[in-house]
Order: sequence, then structure tokens, then C-alpha cells
Amino acid sequence: MTSKASRSARKPARRPTPRQHISSWDEQNVGRLGLVSIQERIPETFDHWQIDFTINGRPARLTCDALSKYGGVPHGLDGDVANAIIDMFIENGAPEDGVVHTTAYQVLKRAQLDTSGRYYKSLKSALFRLRTATYSASEAWYDARRQWTTVTFNYFSELEFTSDYASDEDDLDLTSASVLRIRLAEPIVRSIRAKHLKPLDREFIASLERPLTRALFRLLDARRYPPDARDTPLSQFATPLVAWAEACKIVDLRTNKIRETLANAHDDLTQRGYLKEVRYDGRGRKQTITYVFQDDLPQQTVEAVELSDATLALTTRGVSTTVARQLTETFGKTHVFERIEKFKALQASGYHMRNPVAILVDVVRSDADKYTPPGYVEPSVRAGRERQTLERPAPTPPEPPALPEDPEERASNAIRTVQFLMRDRLTTSEYAALRLAMLDGTLDTLVVVQQVTLASVERRLDAFSDELRQAVHGAVS
Repeated sequence: MTSKASRSARKPARRPTPRQHISSWDEQNVGRLGLVSIQERIPETFDHWQIDFTINGRPARLTCDALSKYGGVPHGLDGDVANAIIDMFIENGAPEDGVVHTTAYQVLKRAQLDTSGRYYKSLKSALFRLRTATYSASEAWYDARRQWTTVTFNYFSELEFTSDYASDEDDLDLTSASVLRIRLAEPIVRSIRAKHLKPLDREFIASLERPLTRALFRLLDARRYPPDARDTPLSQFATPLVAWAEACKIVDLRTNKIRETLANAHDDLTQRGYLKEVRYDGRGRKQTITYVFQDDLPQQTVEAVELSDATLALTTRGVSTTVARQLTETFGKTHVFERIEKFKALQASGYHMRNPVAILVDVVRSDADKYTPPGYVEPSVRAGRERQTLERPAPTPPEPPALPEDPEERASNAIRTVQFLMRDRLTTSEYAALRLAMLDGTLDTLVVVQQVTLASVERRLDAFSDELRQAVHGAVS
């Protein structure tokens, strides 16, 4: 039996991007295991699930234990939130500490959810579920050594946020002004930094209307790319229907209810050209479901994006396009090329690099004294000595990216740049106060972005953080 498309989404009916043009990534364990139930609504009493399966003939088990007071196990929109956080983490160069600095507004926007109001309450619930639910993957986590291991973790190991104390309701409610500091689980961080990733078509996901369809796509796409053969996508995937429902974390395991739960998502993915066919075989609980994927051929014209020479130099060394563009825009081409030379000297010195790409990103972002090989002198310093200049002119900061006209967007984009450069130099509360000061005009958004960029170029972010802290405290006092 083949499902037929019957529903037209309100979002643009985008078709999948050809694999060779996908520049976004997903951590492969998270996608394959399906840690978040695909169902949009579940009973609050659904606070535990356990799945037993086999990997290469060996028994494996995946469990989740959650708190009913937070709405049961992670489900529905929680998957969009979790993937938005992982996307931001990868975009920021996957720092070793696993910390993501962001805002509630940025998370909703990245998750393609409405930022006008009602989703902030949903975001808070999702964050608490992802922070408190405990996962155990027994012989089911594929690690950097290409071995199946056992790990136990919370999706987020730390969660810190600010609240709008002017709220008439609960002073713990999230608002667009809320600043977040989230630390991802160590197994997820290690896996991402070890490049245990798979391509993920985020533009296609964003075009899908329902959370269930988005979640099913992520789960299917992860199964399509086996962890030990990521370069050879499957043409089809077959599994017992009940086992697939368990993998999707569907509550009601009656076969007719399983098919009913999945029907609309099957229609969407078939209509959009991701699936060629969905086939059911057999009867009752012995049924199997087979997904036949469309051939991975170009299905739409993808415009080539011209990259600057500095951005291209980073991407050819493994840095993602998004991170490479952000580094070039923030620090300027000259700085990027200098740091690439420093990175090459660091490699030549025999410096041990478990993750060369992460080291390269950190070399570009860090102060001049960090990662300096013995005897190495930066090109700009060498040039200055050759010119025998007595005074070095103050560096001209790179032109900051153009900020949107909308005040909310301006403040959000500015905070994102400041957090990217400053990281833990300011507290979550100080970031929230800075955002408010820029939003109400007490501090000029463009000036703040330009000053923090200049401080980064001049390698004086620590001193600048004190100046910015005083300015923020003066603005709110």
C-alpha cells in the first residue's frame, strides 16, 4: 500500500536540496536514535520509554526517564528546539566547553517558530524537559573511535536563563528579552567535535509545516545514512511497523493508530519529493513498513553563493561555510589569513590536534598569545618590523554586518555577535541587561557591535568586557 499526498502545507512547498549542496550538519547519534518523541501531544504520564533492538547482531537498549511535572518525555516541538541549539553550537565552531550563548528569541527564530508571544511558554517547557530527562544508550552510541558504547546523559547538562520580572504572571516565564546559557551533554559535544555528523537539509525541514513531519524526516534521514557508511545513502529502509513506532516514541502501539499517526507526514514527504513510496506489508502486529527514497538527484536549481577568498580558505580546511563567513565578517580577511598561517605553523611544530578544524576556528578567534609556536611571529608584526615603524596605528575595525531596521532584530543580531566574541566574559544577566539597553536605545547597537569587533581585533576582549559591564550597569542604574 502506498500513501498518497493529500495535504498542502502553508509554508512554501520546497523540495529537498541535492546532497552535494547541503552545508548544514546534524550529530548522527541524536538523529538516528530519535531522542525526542515525534508526537506533538502526549499524556503527562508518558514519562518513560524503553526500546530494545540489535546493532550488528548485538543487543542494545535506549531508555528515557522524565518528570511528569514538566509534561513527560521530550516530544513534538522539543525536537525543533534541540536541533536549533545543536545548529547554533556547530555554527559557533563547536567550542570544547559545549556552551551555547543565545537568546529565547534567537532559538525560536532558528527553530522556525513564531516569535510573537505564545511560543515562549512552549520553549520554556521544552528546555526544562531537555534539561531534566535522563537518557541511557546501552551499546547504542557510536563514538569517535568507531565503537558502540554506553552513555548516560541529559540533553542539556546546564541551563541558565533570565526572565522578565515585569511579567504579570510567572516571573520565570521566558520572553524575547530572555538570555540563555546552555551546555550540551558531553557525549553530544564529543561526537560533534569528532565530526560524527551527517548532512541535514535544514531549509527543507524549515519548509515542513508540522513538528511531526519534521521529526519523522530527521529520523528517516538519519536511518538513510548508516553511521559506518555515511557516504552511501540507502535507497530504501524496511522495518517491523511496531518497532518503527517504538523508534518514533509513539504512545499508542496499535497498528491502526500507528498508521494513522504517520499518515499525514508520509503524504507530506511523498508530495515534496523526499519519499518515492511508503509500503505496508503483512497484517496485524506482524506488519512491516518500507520507505523507498527518491534518488539523490538535483531536483531544483541551487544558486551558487560566491565566497570570499578568506572564507574559501577556511572552508577548504574543513570549517563549515556558515562559521567561515561569520569569522571573515567579524575579523576581516587580513586577520583570517594571518591566523591560517599561524595554524599551519602550529601544525608544523608537531602540536597535537585531536580536532584540527576546531583548533583552526579557535586560532582565528583567540588572542594573539594563544597557540603561538616557538619562534613564531605574526605576519603583521614581521611587516611592521621590516618597515621599522616607531608607532603602530590603531587598527581599523572591520565594517560590522548591516543590522536590520526592526529594533528587536537589531538587538538580537547584535547580542549574537557580542556573545560569539565575548562568550563567558559576561554573565547571563549582564547579557540580558545589555540587550535591554540596546533595545531601548540607551546604548547604540551599531556602536556596541563595532567596539566589540575592534576589541577582538586588538586582542583586548578581557579589558573591553570590564568597560562594557560598566556601561551596562550605568545604563540600567
